[in-house]
Amino acid sequence: MPAFQAAVLGAVQGLTEFIPISSSGHLVLVPAALGWDRPGLAFDVLLHTASLAALIVYFSGDLIDLGRGVASGDRDARRLGALLAIGTIPAGLAGVLLGDYFERSFEQPRPTAVQLLATAVILVAAELVLRYHQRRTASAGSSLRTLDDLRIPDALVVGSAQAISILPGISRSGSTIAAGLALGVNRDDSARFAFLLAIPALFGATIVKIPDLGGTSLTPTAGIAGFVSSLVFSYVAIWGLIRYLRRNTLYPFAAYCVIAGIFFYVVV
Repeated sequence: MPAFQAAVLGAVQGLTEFIPISSSGHLVLVPAALGWDRPGLAFDVLLHTASLAALIVYFSGDLIDLGRGVASGDRDARRLGALLAIGTIPAGLAGVLLGDYFERSFEQPRPTAVQLLATAVILVAAELVLRYHQRRTASAGSSLRTLDDLRIPDALVVGSAQAISILPGISRSGSTIAAGLALGVNRDDSARFAFLLAIPALFGATIVKIPDLGGTSLTPTAGIAGFVSSLVFSYVAIWGLIRYLRRNTLYPFAAYCVIAGIFFYVVV
């Protein structure tokens, strides 16, 4: 793979991993649309490792505070840590039990394009349910839920949404943020919990697949280009989406998924 292609796919991964339009779907569909060879699962893992690094850098302050809080016995920190651990379970089970099925799905561009439409439905449905919660809380004189209000069932719901997003075309960030919104959690905290929950999921996927990197024909130059590109664009996407969601809806991303899903279905 030329370094230019690796850098392009790294940018695609970085932007679409955290903007709710499905990175896994775009890593299947973009090479197919451009007539490029599929880079393979090992390269995907390399790009996801860069996204993981961007997450850790962006949330380094939160992670340090969480670690210190857990170590010192802080109740809120331990509760959040437990919720993140519990929320990781569904994706871990799905990866172990359905790993072969998920890997085969990465070789099917057209079903992936259709699954982009499913992401659009998820995003629109979450906005509609959130609107209901906003009306309900406004009439009651209360406010939407925050991270402090999350409990074990909530973590399992968001974690299950993350498990479903292993399918290419189903956005991880879109599904988990949408689950938070549907539970009545405010936009900022829905995004924050979704991104924190992505850290153990991406870490686990990286550990499982790192041995495959030794069997790839990827050159060091292409690998570095893809990694750096994914790292930079992942950080930009996290920074931008968190700020965007404070005042804006998921509808533009749903519209994009509809357009992209139809386009890629026709082209590939």
